Formats: sequence, structure tokens, C-alpha cells
Amino acid sequence: MSVMLLTGSEAAAYAAKLARIEVLSYYPITPAFPAMERISKFIEDGELNTEFVRVECDHSALAAALGAALAGSRTFTVSNSQGLLYMTEVMYHVAGLRQPIVMAVANRALSAPHSRFPEHGDAISQDASGWIQLFCENNQEILDTTLQAFKIAETCRLPVMVNYEGYIQSHTQEEVDVPEQKAVDALIPFNRIAALDVNNPQGINTVTGPEFYMDYKYHQNEAMEGALKVIPQVAREFAQVFGRDWQGLVEGYRMEDARHAVVAMGSLVSDARIVVDALRNEGRQVGLVKIRSFRPFPAAALRSMLSAVDMVTVLDKNIIFGAGGALGNDTKAALYGYRSLPVKSYICGLGGRSVGTREIRQMIDLAENRVEQRRDYEWFGL
Repeated sequence: MSVMLLTGSEAAAYAAKLARIEVLSYYPITPAFPAMERISKFIEDGELNTEFVRVECDHSALAAALGAALAGSRTFTVSNSQGLLYMTEVMYHVAGLRQPIVMAVANRALSAPHSRFPEHGDAISQDASGWIQLFCENNQEILDTTLQAFKIAETCRLPVMVNYEGYIQSHTQEEVDVPEQKAVDALIPFNRIAALDVNNPQGINTVTGPEFYMDYKYHQNEAMEGALKVIPQVAREFAQVFGRDWQGLVEGYRMEDARHAVVAMGSLVSDARIVVDALRNEGRQVGLVKIRSFRPFPAAALRSMLSAVDMVTVLDKNIIFGAGGALGNDTKAALYGYRSLPVKSYICGLGGRSVGTREIRQMIDLAENRVEQRRDYEWFGL
């Protein structure tokens, strides 16, 4: 291994290189484009033998990746925000056709109003598309998770989205251990299952009647449910080789005797760890549950983590209008029928609004001290 100072997007690019991607299709969009730039430099310098498909829009970028994957190539693309929304039609095609494409998403707020700043709304908009969605806490996890994503995708025959936040992670440098190529090759060997054969042309995604369509969706959902076992297994295999264990689906931090659990995903987790440590030093029994796999949602693992707490505070960097935060809603749904305890969701950090250790502590204090609350979710920082 070698330690390098990398941005989050550079970390994703190095992972794609180490995975020996064969096709990169991409249309530039801020703030995801540095990942594409670094990969194109690898190609130009002769360090990576990859076909770089330059397209006219994000929709075409994913369509080209889909064609390459159907032919059996290991494919990669990058997007975020409006570009990810433009891909939506093809997102469903990719998942329904069970193609193992890996996509890095540098999460950015959606228009309108126009924003260049981070939040999770773009990824949340695709939560029903059939893609596995993994969220990263820091740049090391971006590299490691992107590598794992290729093995998860090719094992489950499902696409994987690796989420990290624009600017906060995409453009911020951190020390990152970059693995050796030989070790990566051993961990994620190619697993080709080509659907297309140039010597035997066939139709793909032909019209399907009611007698078959539902069966396809059943098997697609079974594959997603199966990912709940594959993701932790790949994380364990990765840890055995490289010594970094990202815990698969969820991670508990200081949860052994916690009475109040904070649930979060993405970059918020790092700040939440600092807050939890500070509160523990004050004698407060607060713990943290990091959600790494948002889709499939790890309901059983989360219930186990929250089995002994008295209250839960969820930090949601997204909003489903009229319904609250996606992570808060999924947490409540996971607990329904198992435990009755207060779950408070705070909508925070939208469009890059400041949310650091001070703000996280304030939300924890509000959740513990406020007796009367207007609804199950609150807006913080207005």
C-alpha cells in the first residue's frame, strides 16, 4: 500500500483504476467531474487500458455504460444532481436488466432553486430504482467502498451507487491508503456474464406481459434482499486483506450502553463521532449508528442496534416533501411492530447549509429536552 493525499473524487478514480474498469462513459457535471478527469489522465498516461466513451448528456452516459455491461465489460460512470435525474429512465433499465454497473455519485442539491452545494436529495430520488446504494463517511471509505462495489455488483448482478458529498468530500483532500494492484486483482477477479453476443444478435428488454413481468420484479427484489448478506461478506473479505473493516451494512459507535442513539449516514457521521465522544465525557449515554447501506435498507441490523435505547435522533440531509426525511422514515418503519420508542428526524444541511459538531450537539439537546414537538420531523438551522 501507499499513502496518498487524495480528494474524494480522486479516491473514487483510483478505485476504478485498481478495479481495471474496461469502459468509462461520462458527461461532465459539477462537482463529480474530477473523478472523470483523473481516470482520463490514467488512460492518457497508459496506466489504464479503458475505452473512454464521450457522450452528449448524462442519459447517454448511463446508456453507453449499459450497452458495455450487456456485452460483458466492467463499466464505471460518475454523476450527481440534475445529471442523475436525467439518467432516471436508464437507471431503471440497468437495474431491471441486472447489470453490474458501478457509479460514483458526488451528492449535490437539486433544482430549483439551482444549487452547487451538497445534500443527499439526488441519491434519495433514486431509492426505488433498484440500485444498491452505499454512503461513505470519508475519502478512505470512498476508495474502499468503490472497490467493494464491483464485487458486490458482480456477485448480486445488480448495479451499485457509491455516494459521497460534493465539495465536502469530492474536493477535500485526506490521507488515503491506496492498495497494491495485485491484492485488488485477487479480491475482485472479473466475473463476466455477457447478455449480448455479436455473433448471435438478440433483442434485449422486449415487451413483457403480465404473466411474466411480476416474476421478474420478484427475482429482482430477491437479489436486492440477498445483497444484505453479500455486502457484509465482501466487507469482511476486504478487511481480511487490507485491515480496514467498514462493517458492511451498519456500524455502531459507543452503542454498548447507549440510551440515546443518533442515526446518520455520509459525512455527518464523522462529526457525530466527535459529538458522541464529547457527550460521553460529560456522562451522557449517547451512541451513534452509521448507516452504510441505504439500499437495501438494513432493517434487521438497525433493529438490533437500537434494541436497548430509549430514544433515537435521525439526522436527515434530505427532504421528501410532506413526509420528512428518508432515513428517518425508514428508521421508523424498521422499528414499527418491534419497539415503541420516540424517533425524531431533523432535516439539516440542505443545499450546503452548515451542519457540524455544534449543530449536531444542538439537535441532540433539542431531541432530549423538547417535550412538545409539532411533528415527527423538524427543520434545523432555518
